[in-house]
Amino acid sequence: MSDDLAFSSVVELGRLLRARKVSATELATLFLDRLERLGPAYGAVITVTRDRALAEAARADREIRRGRWRGPLHGIPYGVKDLLSAQGYPTTWGAAPYRGGAQSLDEDATVVARLTAAGAVLCAKLAMVELAGGMGYNQANASFTGPGKTPWNPGYWSGGSSSGPGAAVAAGLVPFAIGSETSGSILTPAAYCGVTGLRPTYGLVSRHGAMALSWTMDKIGPICRSAEDCGLVLQAIAGGDTEDPGSVGKGFNYSPQFARKPQDITVGYAMVDFSEWAEPS
Repeated sequence: MSDDLAFSSVVELGRLLRARKVSATELATLFLDRLERLGPAYGAVITVTRDRALAEAARADREIRRGRWRGPLHGIPYGVKDLLSAQGYPTTWGAAPYRGGAQSLDEDATVVARLTAAGAVLCAKLAMVELAGGMGYNQANASFTGPGKTPWNPGYWSGGSSSGPGAAVAAGLVPFAIGSETSGSILTPAAYCGVTGLRPTYGLVSRHGAMALSWTMDKIGPICRSAEDCGLVLQAIAGGDTEDPGSVGKGFNYSPQFARKPQDITVGYAMVDFSEWAEPS
């Protein structure tokens, strides 16, 4: 399989899977190999979940052959920031005391469970700034994996604290990843790595199974190759969860076919934001 396929969008990979031009197992193998081969160079990976990925991919292939299509994420590989638990694998929170399997939680985080139900294939737990920056950090290497590096120029930082998800998507190590944001930790890596990040409204996505940094600010959301991909992932992970006290109990339905035309929308803005604070451009 060509490495060019690694830079395809979720939508494009889904079309190939539905047309039986590629299998979920072939996709999983491609991305697992790239994670193991290239992930360390970008400081992007903590744990490659090869056994789980191949088992989930094989199940997806069986279901697709039988005509049981779970939706747009069925058979699509992905990675999660390592503050989310995945049963049977270490959850390090990017902190050295938890390195090497010192902490392994006995259930999937709600987001991981929902992606599994959507047929997505978990390939890796991705690097992050230690404790999501909760102890403060003034330099990019505040993680036992070293500094996350943007694939556009490895001499530069990939951003924090979701450094691994940003770099992994940009480098074609996974088609999409799940990050978390308390104050810029999805949007910063997305900007530094030239990919698309979506920071959901507080309470829209369950944080059960995720390390808490600030209960009143933490959000979990997708980092993808496009806004369309982010919409598809958010649709799968959003929704109420009684295990998260901050859950608003609402879902998200990605239905662009029913969107209003741009010319029918009125945009409001505060003049002061443009007259006093904006850059000339």
